[in-house]
Amino acid sequence: MRRAAVVLAAVLVTTLVPAVVPTTAGAAPYPPVGRGTSFLDHRALLGDLAEPEWYEANIPFLDVPDQQLRDVYYYRWSTYKRHLRYTDRANGHVITEFHNPPGYSAPLGGIVAAAGHHIAEGRWLRDRRPVDDYLRYWLQGPGASEKPKEDYVNEDTDDWAHQYAFWAASAAYQRYLVTGDRASVVALLPDLVRQYDKWAPQFNPRLGLYWSVPVWDAMEYTASAYETDPADPYHGGHGYRPTLNAYQYGDAKAIAAVARLAGEQALARRFDTRAAALSDAAHEHLWDGDFFHHKARADLDPSESLVADREQMGYVPWMFGMDRPSDDVAWSTLTDPQGFAAPYGPTTVERRSDWFMHDALTGCCRWNGPSWPFSTSQTLTGLANLLNTRSQPYVSRDDYYSLLRGYALTQYKNGVPYVAEAHHPDEDRWIYDGRGHSEHYNHSTFTDLVINGLVGVRPGDPLVVNPLVPSTWDHFALENVPYRGRNVTVLWDRDGSRYGQGAGLRVYVDGRVVASRSGLGRLSVPVATVPVSRPAEVNDASNPAGTGYPRPFASYTNAIDDTWDVLDGRIYYDDIPHSRWTNYNSPNASDHLGVDFGVPTPVRDVRMYLYDDGGGVRTPASYELEYWTGTEWRVVPDQHRSPPAGNALNRVTFPPVTTSRVRVLFENPPGAKVGVTELGVWSPVAPSTPLALDGSTTTFTNDSGRAVKDVRVSLAVPPGWRATPRTPATAKVLRPGARLVTRWTVTPPDGLPPGDYPVRAFTATTSSEYGVARIPFDPADYPVVDLASLTDFTAHQPFAGEAVPSLTSADGLTATGSSPYFALVSSPVAPSSRDTVSLLTVGAFTNTGAAEDSVFVGWVMDKDNYVTAWYNNTRGASGLNVRVHGQFLETPGDAAVTLRPGDQFALLHHDDTITSYARVDGSWLPLRSASIGGALTQDHHYGLGVRASSGTLEVTNLTGLGAA
Repeated sequence: MRRAAVVLAAVLVTTLVPAVVPTTAGAAPYPPVGRGTSFLDHRALLGDLAEPEWYEANIPFLDVPDQQLRDVYYYRWSTYKRHLRYTDRANGHVITEFHNPPGYSAPLGGIVAAAGHHIAEGRWLRDRRPVDDYLRYWLQGPGASEKPKEDYVNEDTDDWAHQYAFWAASAAYQRYLVTGDRASVVALLPDLVRQYDKWAPQFNPRLGLYWSVPVWDAMEYTASAYETDPADPYHGGHGYRPTLNAYQYGDAKAIAAVARLAGEQALARRFDTRAAALSDAAHEHLWDGDFFHHKARADLDPSESLVADREQMGYVPWMFGMDRPSDDVAWSTLTDPQGFAAPYGPTTVERRSDWFMHDALTGCCRWNGPSWPFSTSQTLTGLANLLNTRSQPYVSRDDYYSLLRGYALTQYKNGVPYVAEAHHPDEDRWIYDGRGHSEHYNHSTFTDLVINGLVGVRPGDPLVVNPLVPSTWDHFALENVPYRGRNVTVLWDRDGSRYGQGAGLRVYVDGRVVASRSGLGRLSVPVATVPVSRPAEVNDASNPAGTGYPRPFASYTNAIDDTWDVLDGRIYYDDIPHSRWTNYNSPNASDHLGVDFGVPTPVRDVRMYLYDDGGGVRTPASYELEYWTGTEWRVVPDQHRSPPAGNALNRVTFPPVTTSRVRVLFENPPGAKVGVTELGVWSPVAPSTPLALDGSTTTFTNDSGRAVKDVRVSLAVPPGWRATPRTPATAKVLRPGARLVTRWTVTPPDGLPPGDYPVRAFTATTSSEYGVARIPFDPADYPVVDLASLTDFTAHQPFAGEAVPSLTSADGLTATGSSPYFALVSSPVAPSSRDTVSLLTVGAFTNTGAAEDSVFVGWVMDKDNYVTAWYNNTRGASGLNVRVHGQFLETPGDAAVTLRPGDQFALLHHDDTITSYARVDGSWLPLRSASIGGALTQDHHYGLGVRASSGTLEVTNLTGLGAA
């Protein structure tokens, strides 16, 4: 192969990742709790939850006389924990809605619909980093990036943070009231204003209201959509709704509050004015005298009428303070048996509605009657706000507890706590609960409703404690609530016998009583903020993309497991979803699991989360960490290992070593094997001196506010490569604000296959994100394989519902059909080398605009076994399909590309990795890569595929490339 050129891909790192402070160990994996109280037995309350150390370090502990409510409280913290996903060094954490992100997710798996709920729950965590990262993700990072303006991801908006309605500013400000971190929320102010203003295309100045579509409020098939748009109740029903208008009101008030924190009084007045106008418009146009309703848009109803039905979303204004005392009559229907009341309610529309439960039991997802945790959370939040604001005759704190208890009882399945998508309002069963999809659904709040509502911890200046618990309760405790850098405990003990601290209601701050009263009621407590700082750190092993570097390796992997799962940022100690590596069925007495960084990398802190199912996969008898010297494996010297512990964090720290690979060597326990759900390699970071890598240029910036001496930048490249600076890579002194910009020449060794190879920049105190050195793909580097003629190909039918089309061959292959068809055709020739390319030339597409108008290229064994790349002409997108024994391997998401007649489409296989390429306008563009293990076998043959809803597809040529 001729390999004369290398291109450093111009991938700009917009989020800088400084790293590698020279210390032996990084930050502690869990935050310190600090001074507080110790009235409760935390381990006993946690029961059998895995990794109890995380909960002890992070959450407030609850003791209440209602066992079901208490058990659901801890279960919901476990649900939240499992949805904390570390993504990569640039972006840190996201908080997921589903375990496995669906195709309409934003990059890295976020879905903005419930982001406000996620932030509300997470504001009570002691470790602030996940929610800090998450806010930046939606407001500055991939969550704020461009998305298609297409119906399946909202055709009315152009970025992921506006795919669904989202109360971003309100969530951020309410979190600030808990953390007291003024600097962080003020830093977000420009982004919060931009997020608010980007809803402007949906604002009607005549009405003074925003319109939205129920499905993009996360509420498809609503009663209002059925009434106003019966032809399309799924993605139709455009109108002016209490939801987005209340969100925008709350965000305007929050932006005004943050602006005042920033000293921007004019901005604060402007957003206060916008909020007041929006409230006036909502009351004029959405309020009918007893409820807030959906108002049809004029294109659906020229009279712009209010819908007849009351829907639970009518309570959303109280969540954001857009209510007035005269509105409170709306709450009378909450407990009405013909209104929203239900044993497992509230219902999403009143029972008296003609659309109540219409088709709700025939498929997901209909929000016209079922009990929906997302909406229940909003209603309970609004109710707590009302009960803390004023007295009225319609609802009481007993109603709050009754509704919260019903919500807790809803969150059970087979006698144990559980949450899915929606529950039957009258029967004890989840009705939207897809296996492998809906389990432990993170789309609502519960712990926030207990802390902020039931126990009544109302953040602000001062802190107010106003419990909404039943007057019959003799005791409750909420211990060590993380609040403004302190620990707040709320204790109620009617006669002093439960906790032994005396009778009455007490509030403690950092272990000291600061307020008390003899009976239940309101207490006000001034709490000064104590700044909290934890050393920043990044995980150098994380790779949620499942391709490129860093990459995992193992001496043996069980057939149903995947080494990539240990680098995906997801920590699960059960089987739904399946995300782990094990050596189950290994013939070896010991096995190893490791990480290949691709370039020399300083390492000092390895954290692995061991999986133990109590059966064939157990805690290892022992383990040891090794590193690669370049020629051999050696034991990492002076390593300090925690004793092996199953379903828990196991940590190894040691003086720094620089290596391209590390591995953990496990000794199997007697009669069992071992498993790992996540493997991390953590480095401390120095945020004040970021280092960026952009193409072939490194930029070190001194943001520390003081001079930095003896700066030396190096560019780490794979073994055998050379990186040479073309401009200075050192500086004796860099003054504050100064930069050291270095341009590099990178030279690969001869004979490497095409692909993206890792590069990364380092200084003594800082590292960059990964960059890419790209060796271009050129078919001329490979000898041509004689595939005979297309008349010798065999056609396979992958799916019964799509027939094999009429196939004719002359110079190419033509497929024709009047109904949906799909055929994979295999040549009589198999690749003779593991380095192989399958390449086709596009002839013509059907251009029907239908869902399928696609070609495939790769290698085919039969209908159940193939390794292919696909291109869909209708969508202008390409991806990978790897099917083994009828099951599809998980591969990266789609790449946007457009192919025209005469363009070429290729799939390369090298070293168990496939990469697709498209030749467009004379250049080969890399599309998607995936590690597929041994999926390509000697029984696969060069092949192609044609798939269309109807019409004629043409491929003019299929070429096989590889060793002669």
